[in-house]
Amino acid sequence: MFECRKCEGQDFRFKRNYSPAQFLEGRLSSKIWIVGINPKKEKQLDERDVEKLSSYFDDMWKIHSYFDDFKKVSKTLFEMFGKENGVAHTDLVKCSSDDWYSIKNKDKKAVISNCKGYLEKQLIQYKPKLIICNGRPVCDEIIEIIPPENHQFETCYKSTIDGNVIHVVLSGFIGRIDDYSKRRLGYEIERIMSVIGIIE
Repeated sequence: MFECRKCEGQDFRFKRNYSPAQFLEGRLSSKIWIVGINPKKEKQLDERDVEKLSSYFDDMWKIHSYFDDFKKVSKTLFEMFGKENGVAHTDLVKCSSDDWYSIKNKDKKAVISNCKGYLEKQLIQYKPKLIICNGRPVCDEIIEIIPPENHQFETCYKSTIDGNVIHVVLSGFIGRIDDYSKRRLGYEIERIMSVIGIIE
């Protein structure tokens, strides 16, 4: 059992069968990562292990409805969930909460500061090629962890961490943007997937 007690003062505590830096839903070989802000409260008592995390998308009927919105972003992207060299998901903050947006800003900053080192470790260890940031808080932190090479904050950019080139797509929360914006985002993601050789 792995534990992290960095944020107990903010009612966040991690106690699971995998370490915070192992929290990746999907194959470790995945070239595309969707990064959210944090899991919902229902995952607080997560009894999965690393193997079950890896096979999370094997039965698409049982996955969280959170992922359904990605069908409208890109069918190509959605069909790659859980595949070798495909799409995986993790969160910036590894612990769960009822409603991230109801937490005081100073507490959010403390939790993110305590936790983002785990994401940095994941990026260095598993070397994804494309990061899709799901929501403004994630975008803000990814820009700090993997700053744009040209220091321009566009909707997508390229950067390097520990010698690995990563393309980053910045997005509002997928569940809250309209269908037109979802599809426009999908075209941009598919363009980058083509540029880096993930799709033809």
